[in-house]
Amino acid sequence: MRIMKKSTVLLLIALTLCAGLAVVLSACRTGNGGDTVRTFNPDNTDYMIIVTPDPARTPNDAPTNVPGGNTDEPEITGAVPSEQNGTEPPRVTDAPATNVPATEIPATSVPTPTAAPTQTPTKRPEQGNIPDNTPVYGSAESARMEPIPGREEEVYCVTLDSSKEYWDCPVSKLGHIFVHNLVAFPELDLAINPKSTWHDWNNTTVEYVRLLENLYAKNYVLIDANYIFDYVWRDGNLIANLKKTVKLPKGKTGIIISCDNVCFPEDEHGTGRIDKIVVYNGHIASYTLMKDGTEEYSYERDVCDVTEQFCLKHPDFSFAGARLMLAVSGNAGILGYRTDTRYASKGYDVEKERAEAREVIKYLKEHGFYFGCHSYAHLDLSTLTGDKLKKDFDSWNTQVKPLIGYTPFYVYPFGTWVEYGTEQYSKLISEGFHVMYGTSMNEILCNGTYKHRDVGNIYGERFIYCGKTLIAYANKGVFEKYADPYELYDNEGRYIKLYR
Repeated sequence: MRIMKKSTVLLLIALTLCAGLAVVLSACRTGNGGDTVRTFNPDNTDYMIIVTPDPARTPNDAPTNVPGGNTDEPEITGAVPSEQNGTEPPRVTDAPATNVPATEIPATSVPTPTAAPTQTPTKRPEQGNIPDNTPVYGSAESARMEPIPGREEEVYCVTLDSSKEYWDCPVSKLGHIFVHNLVAFPELDLAINPKSTWHDWNNTTVEYVRLLENLYAKNYVLIDANYIFDYVWRDGNLIANLKKTVKLPKGKTGIIISCDNVCFPEDEHGTGRIDKIVVYNGHIASYTLMKDGTEEYSYERDVCDVTEQFCLKHPDFSFAGARLMLAVSGNAGILGYRTDTRYASKGYDVEKERAEAREVIKYLKEHGFYFGCHSYAHLDLSTLTGDKLKKDFDSWNTQVKPLIGYTPFYVYPFGTWVEYGTEQYSKLISEGFHVMYGTSMNEILCNGTYKHRDVGNIYGERFIYCGKTLIAYANKGVFEKYADPYELYDNEGRYIKLYR
């Protein structure tokens, strides 16, 4: 890269900053044939970046806060009103926290270890058939993160394939869907409780695969959420600013998929979910210890391995190798590993758990997955003030951040967002978060917050995809651009049925 000067005055100002800082303050990308594309907001800076083409390539508004956030049965009614008429779209909250009060961060609330699954599933899945020498990225584009000197932030840079046609996709047309970890063994859940609705806030594996198939058929491609914004300087502060368009393969529209609360606490073992995410035979996989003592490694159980398998079969579903955003909380560990230091008192070798988690994290990052903060204790951020607010972020910084690294994304627990000027908002900014995500039945994406625009961060809302909301979406016309809820719903894996 090299920096090109366009204004002598601005250059003199820039010389007072860290040398080389402007070299990476953008999501770098090259256009067809290696053309340079401006990546800074011209209204805020006068620098541009030039990226050398890959030498190996041939040139050629928002809803009101949910009170308490801990609502077992959120109301989902009516059609989605438009932003223009000034009414607020209906809310869909995140799933309730598991036995964690919304007003207190417990000091020792570590889930009590439980036995392995109480029943062996009646049918084991067929394992994924992964060919040897499978490439890291199935698409011809490539992506990398460039560090910003003296900062935690990194810039997402994409190199395009000069043999492909691209178009400028408006960021306003991009979609964002969020899921929870999957009900990998619905037969086990229903065997424990034939009328179980415990997993209403999750999808079965069948439903998730159907979603991917429908998105692929409708010409969506997975993109990395880092791709939608640039970093710019404003009044001496580094801020995030939405791009107006992003380059995507011609005929394709971008979709972001995020998965919340990826921790697999032990009090959920044996209830139909997997135990943890692992790397098995060189590929991401799901691990579950069965009642009979056997260890199941599967490539077709949970969101990470299912997504990876789908992208290997359909490389053009992933733009520049993008996979999923994994929004983790930390008080029960992450990715199925007991990484929190409090687990040492429960007999765990926490350092060993952390070492194993780091290996999985390394693989995930190398294969297009990336991370977001879902808080430390999965509490409603709007209820935390003073010492409790500080404690949650301090715990994140000591227990989770050393494992996953820096992330610009804060994913609100329960979807309960906070507004500009509040103590909680100021804390988010001071902790280095630039992009905040809530949930609703209406996708919102804007510079700033819902009520205060252009205040230096980005706010977005996401469609929640789960059994409960598929019922809510049916006949309302809000999800059909992605898929028909009736076609997605897994009647065989659920007690509550959905028919036309």
